[in-house]
Amino acid sequence: MTSKTKEYVVRLNKIDEERKITAPTMCKMHFMKQPMKVSKANKQYLFDELGYEFLDCCGNIAHVGHCHPHVVHSGQRQMETLSTAQGFVTEVQNKYGKALVETVDDPRLNTVLLVNSGSEAVELAIRLAQGYTKRKHIINHQPAVHGHTDMLTNMHYKFIKQDDFKRTPTVHHLPVCDTYRGPFAASNNPVKDAVASLRELLNNLKNHNQSVCGILTETMHTAAGNIVPPEGYLQEVAQTVREFGGLIILDEVLTGLGRHGSKWWSFQHTNVVPDILIAGRSLGNGQPIAAVITSQTIVNSMSEYSNSFGGNPVSCSMGLAVLEVIRNEHLLTSASLVGKDLMGRLKGLEAKHPNIGQVRGAGLSLVIDIVTDKDSRKPDREFAEKLTYRLREQYRTLIPADGPEGNCLFITPPMCFSLENSQTLVKHIDNAINDVVNGKRATVKSLFELSEEFELTPSGSKRKGDLLDATGKQGRFEPAWNEGID
Repeated sequence: MTSKTKEYVVRLNKIDEERKITAPTMCKMHFMKQPMKVSKANKQYLFDELGYEFLDCCGNIAHVGHCHPHVVHSGQRQMETLSTAQGFVTEVQNKYGKALVETVDDPRLNTVLLVNSGSEAVELAIRLAQGYTKRKHIINHQPAVHGHTDMLTNMHYKFIKQDDFKRTPTVHHLPVCDTYRGPFAASNNPVKDAVASLRELLNNLKNHNQSVCGILTETMHTAAGNIVPPEGYLQEVAQTVREFGGLIILDEVLTGLGRHGSKWWSFQHTNVVPDILIAGRSLGNGQPIAAVITSQTIVNSMSEYSNSFGGNPVSCSMGLAVLEVIRNEHLLTSASLVGKDLMGRLKGLEAKHPNIGQVRGAGLSLVIDIVTDKDSRKPDREFAEKLTYRLREQYRTLIPADGPEGNCLFITPPMCFSLENSQTLVKHIDNAINDVVNGKRATVKSLFELSEEFELTPSGSKRKGDLLDATGKQGRFEPAWNEGID
């Protein structure tokens, strides 16, 4: 890579122009101020269009690693045999459904409905809860993101904050039990106070003949910034909602398949078994597949259901391969060990740097909460932005900044992330923070502003963005997967 040049800005304008057809300005992307173009991937590494290698710390869709050969070959073989069978029974779908149920390991969750995306799965789960209870109203913890359908925009923190947004009257919000900042941070008994808030809402709805079908929540509130509820909170929530006749709907799109380590599902680390479990994103390692796992009784409350592509043979074959890789490569154990090592090292940085307010999460789902100072805990979006771009520019490490205040660095790498990667990552974060503090990373400029500096005609986008530093050795794409997976 070379330093920023006119030619480099020209190339970046070209990338920005190309993306407008399928990813216009309103489409959310990593590094929104300067989108990055990638061309290849392997394990926990991404390669840009010039061949430079980056450590992927946000690739939670490529759950067992980018382009894993066992998953890829399973899809290829199935595609050569049978790729679609809507309306028919297939052996591969039966095997996959049974395999998913076995990971849940609870007789109450014995039925799987396969769909194509997390949004689709969440909406189906809500419909099932409404059909089973014969109630329409639902409670949802906020901040949260569960999808982008019309119904789920009512549960998306970015949409509901808009002044002109009109929330569906059957959706009711409840603040997450956040002990770091928020309404329960100063409470001496946050669980008691948060559950009292829930009970008050339930009673108020009941008094207005608006009883709820259930609550849609998570074991760890991911979009809120990996907020980990206090011990016992989820159990109290489940008990209270069920007392009022509602169901527990757990969204594990971002936490399922062992991301929290040692167990297949995050809820298995608690004493709460959901009535409806939602999975997605990681199931197909990049192949669109999601699932709703529940009981026969709840499923049978829906009079009819069909899906053109959900549970197609190719997706099921690749989904099975993902489960096999997790077992064969002991990724549940690895997520625990590597996650523990990474958490320990990041906690060391938390003690060292005033701008790290808190490191939180579980397994290979961690967040660094960037603040102006530890006392105020005020989110520092600008510092987080500088940090994430510095990591990308100087250290070829990809960690996006996100969350309700844009100040959280989300670390959710593929599950093949290693102890060596953990050590490297923490070293890079430490160095990058020092760089930002010492002024080596100025305010992130937009591509529009950079184009003006070089007297170029910008691509037309006036989004603020930044450039990738062009120094260092060009990476090489050399797949190096271990063979021998059955």
